[in-house]
Parts: sequence; structure tokens; C-alpha cells
Amino acid sequence: MNRLVPVGVWAALCLITVPAWAQQSDAKLTRLERSYWFHASLAYKPGANYWYPGPSDCSVPTEQQVENGAKLLCGRYAANRLYLMYHREIPVDEAEKVFSLWRKRCPAEVEIVPTLVLRMYDKELSKVFSPDDLRRLCRFFKETLKVARIGVYDVYPNRDQGPELDVLAEAFPGKLVRVGIQPDEPLRPPFTEAVQDTWSGFCHGKSNADWMDKGFGAQTLREWVGIRNRSEHRTAWNLIVVAWDYSNTKRGEYPGYDDAKKNMPLPAGRNVLAARQILHLSDPAKLAGFSSDLFILHTNSAAASHDGPQRSFYDTLRNGEDYRGYYALPFAEVTAIYRGLREGRLLEHAPATHPASAPRPN
Repeated sequence: MNRLVPVGVWAALCLITVPAWAQQSDAKLTRLERSYWFHASLAYKPGANYWYPGPSDCSVPTEQQVENGAKLLCGRYAANRLYLMYHREIPVDEAEKVFSLWRKRCPAEVEIVPTLVLRMYDKELSKVFSPDDLRRLCRFFKETLKVARIGVYDVYPNRDQGPELDVLAEAFPGKLVRVGIQPDEPLRPPFTEAVQDTWSGFCHGKSNADWMDKGFGAQTLREWVGIRNRSEHRTAWNLIVVAWDYSNTKRGEYPGYDDAKKNMPLPAGRNVLAARQILHLSDPAKLAGFSSDLFILHTNSAAASHDGPQRSFYDTLRNGEDYRGYYALPFAEVTAIYRGLREGRLLEHAPATHPASAPRPN
């Protein structure tokens, strides 16, 4: 997938300077957010209008399946925060049981952030939850799970979340996280934290030398960090696993479509370069840390041209199996970055290898 990068160029890329506090093992690195976002149910089936309008035939995970996923995410995958998405793909009473299982099976130091979808992606912006459903869920999250904050997921910018957002803001004043905020989208009240989507900035460049070139992804990312530095709020930055299709581009320009059947793995080393750049440029007071979108990994891995619906990412979590599919190499890079941060160090280069059973992308 990548053109070969000359050794001298690669060495220069890997020597991007970082703040003095991040150049050596430092407790400040261990306190950075290392999060993932994915469905609490580990069950998602694309339906009409992108989201199902209500409870579907998605299966509810067993306690063993949640335990399997929690062990991987909080152990080898090194998370300290989980954004557990929910959009009524399972009934509310079942969802409460599933959220309880995640809290039970995750270590106490791993924060659980229930993350709700309030609007469908249809033209009518249909409601996902009734106000009564949201009040019930908020009481459950506060009184039973004892969560500190709640998230709202949306990767479409500036959408009106409706009066249902007021219900969440009343229950969790000053504790709302906007998950999936777009780079040019301002963080507006009642949100006080954000997890930023970075897809186009990370993907733009077929090789890492291309990515660093003028007008490509690294320049875009620098501009985005500057925007968030001028905000009063903290931002976590999305590390990418799924890239767009590079096969029909000269230097990895946007191909003009986002197709789960064609999307390719992010080039090796890209997440390390981007993470080091974010650490170098960010105002420490505005940098929350890093996050990674496992929902997009699931939907793209489920494509028949990749891992297929029976070997999709959510299935590997349910089964407690290390993911070794089509997108294994960039995912292994993300988890290696997280493990390094957990130990107080910053990864300097992409992991050299992945387990031999992992198929290498073309």
C-alpha cells in the first residue's frame, strides 16, 4: 500500500520534536486519555437511514462476552476510558443490564462514559430517544453506575440535537462530552469536552513522506491543533485505523468516496507521527489525550471484501480474541501507543511486526 520511504526521510519523520516532558518517561504521559468508542452492545447492523429507528434484532451480549471485551480493551489495548455508545439497537432495559456488565467487568480506574446518539442520520433528523427514556437512562447512569460524565456521539457537524440535549445537560451539568466533533466545528455549550474526528488529516498521503509534504495531512493536522489550542476546552484526538481507498490515487489524495468495501488500512507509522505532532504542538492545558474509533473499524472489517460479518471486530471482542484481520497493523500501532503512554513513554516508531497469523494488507 505504501511507497518505500528512504531511510533518511523516515529517520527525519521519526525525530519530530516533542515537549521536554514527553521526551522521557513521565507521569504526565500516564495521565493522558487513552480511550475507545464503540457500541456497548457489541452488536451493530446497518439499517435504513444509517441508524435503526428503535430496538432491532441485534443480539444482547452475555456477561462472558462483555468480560472478554473488557479484558482486551482494558488490558492489552490499554484503555483508561471507554465511550460506550448506545442508539436503542437493543431495548432500554437490556441496555441497562449491558452497561452494568461493563462497569462490573472493567477495572475501577477505567472510566465508563455512556455515549448516546440523539438524532438519526435521516433527512428528518429523527429522534432516537424519548425524553422519558433519557431521564430514565440518566437516573440509571448517575445512581447505579455512578458515572461522572456522559457523551453524545455524532460525526455530522453542527446538527441540532434537539431538546433531548437539555435533558442530558440538566442531569450532567458541565459534564457533557461531544464525541466525533469535526475539525472546523466549534464546541458549543452545554458540551465542555470533545473527542475530535481526524480522518481526513490522518489519511491524506499515500506514503508517510507524502503525508509530511506541503499541503498534505501533516499540515492539515497542525492547523487543526492550532484551532483547538485557541479553545477554552480540552480535546482528545482520534487515532485512525481505517483509511480511505488509496488504490486509485497518485499520492493518497481523497478518492471522492468513503466505501467500507474499499477502505484500506492507515499506512504504518502514521499514527506514531501524528501522535508525536499533536503532543509537540498542543497546549498541554487543552490536550486531553487520544481516542480511537472502533465503530468504524467494526463496520469496515465486517465487509465481505475484508474480514466478513462473522469475523468483524466486534466479534473478536465478544470472543476475547486479539484482532488479527485486514486492519490489524494500524490497530496494533494504536494499542502500542496506548501501552507506551500507560508506562509513561512515547512510542518512537511503528511496531516492527504483528503476530504471524495476521494477514498483511495489500
